Amino acid sequence: MKSAFRNALQNRDAHIGSLRFAVGVLGGVCLFIAVGWYNSAQEITVHTPPDLRAGSTRLWWEIPAPNVYSFGVRMFSQINRWPTNGVEDYRNNLHTYKWYITPQCREILADDYQAKSSKGELAGRERALFEVPGRGFDDSRVIAHSQDSWTINADLQLKEYVKGTEVKASLARWPLRVVRYDVDVNNNPWGLALDCFDGVAREINVTTGQKQ
Repeated sequence: MKSAFRNALQNRDAHIGSLRFAVGVLGGVCLFIAVGWYNSAQEITVHTPPDLRAGSTRLWWEIPAPNVYSFGVRMFSQINRWPTNGVEDYRNNLHTYKWYITPQCREILADDYQAKSSKGELAGRERALFEVPGRGFDDSRVIAHSQDSWTINADLQLKEYVKGTEVKASLARWPLRVVRYDVDVNNNPWGLALDCFDGVAREINVTTGQKQ
């Protein structure tokens, strides 16, 4: 009788031990899941096209062509906006918009800054770069290489002034490269970055040139 009672107690203790082990394992799994959930992205960026009159259905990670085009033109124009003095404005722009430029592109633009500075093409110079009227976004202007990289062909007008006198004016098609860049959503909510150029800019003729 005592032996049966002792066996029952041992079985009970063994069962309690196995339950404690299971609870410990379950608690560890829950902790692992909680840590993973906490460290996962707290926000996701959903890109919607600018015109929703006809509705839009797409995967959340897809970036519409108008958004890519708008980003590329806007960032490139802002980098090339020198309101007072190219020596300071160009350098400041490279710092201000560093979150929107890939590291490789920053090196290219930094070299361009040094080259222009050594030639005296920055001191006291004002610059503006903007879209040629009537040559804005069109689907054919955005070439998708993958879901993460694109080339946009932007027709832009460049004007430069020194002491109020126009010293340079040109119309050119710029092949700008844009890539997905989900690095820091707090500093770059677009999730895109300018990756400089996919070729050299070429002059265009607004009067006789084709729209695209």
